[in-house]
Amino acid sequence: MLKDILVHMDRGAGCTARLMAAIDLAHRHHARLKGLYVITHPHYASSSDYFADSSQVREFFINATSKANVLAEWQLVDWNIVGTPLHSVVTSFAYHADLLLVGQPAYLHKRTKCLEYHEHLLLASGRPVVVFPAQGEIFKFGDRITVAWKGGRESARAIHDALPLLQAAGQVTLAAITHNRAEQKREEQSLATMLDHLQQHGVQAVSATVPLGRSTIADVLLSYAIHEKTDLLVLGAFAYKSNRAPFLSPLTRELLIRANIPLLISH
Repeated sequence: MLKDILVHMDRGAGCTARLMAAIDLAHRHHARLKGLYVITHPHYASSSDYFADSSQVREFFINATSKANVLAEWQLVDWNIVGTPLHSVVTSFAYHADLLLVGQPAYLHKRTKCLEYHEHLLLASGRPVVVFPAQGEIFKFGDRITVAWKGGRESARAIHDALPLLQAAGQVTLAAITHNRAEQKREEQSLATMLDHLQQHGVQAVSATVPLGRSTIADVLLSYAIHEKTDLLVLGAFAYKSNRAPFLSPLTRELLIRANIPLLISH
């Protein structure tokens, strides 16, 4: 059961839907919902405009959570160390939450830069992160869950991080994308073992193997999610090491940019 949910609040696209979904999730799990608004200072400049924005967002947060009768806590952070990136501040607060909700990357014409925030949260926070679509009107999630399965560490970690949501879901499907018959057979065996394990946790899940064909894995996953009317896609974030630091796999990065449904990503 989730007990502490953290939602990052801002003035960006999709923030209203993200908050409404977070409130619904907190209500269903009888959890505390913490709204985090962060003011950073990339340069030496006045923060008066940011405080004006934060007061409006705070009023919206307090009113919405009060109407829903959800235990809520507003956290305004004015991080006055110049040059500290937003992701560092949000990460430090995510340590003390069961789940973090953030918005989808914006300004997709600057993809690399915009993904730095999400990449850092996923690799450094140690917490599962729900990335909410910037567009659309999704006000709740977690009833029809699809898990992107590939036998190994990342998928196992994602499933266990998502366990409170899986236990409360109406439908859970573990879907493995396979390249050939031999891989399909291996994944079917690992899926059967994981289904048995989930049953011990009260999760009645089903499995599916989906051929990759000529499409990309992201295309197949998103198409399958649409077909299954999925409202949450769970996946483990693969990360590769470079000379600078670990970075997210191309699949994770593509899903972050393209997905029009909530993603629960764990690393």
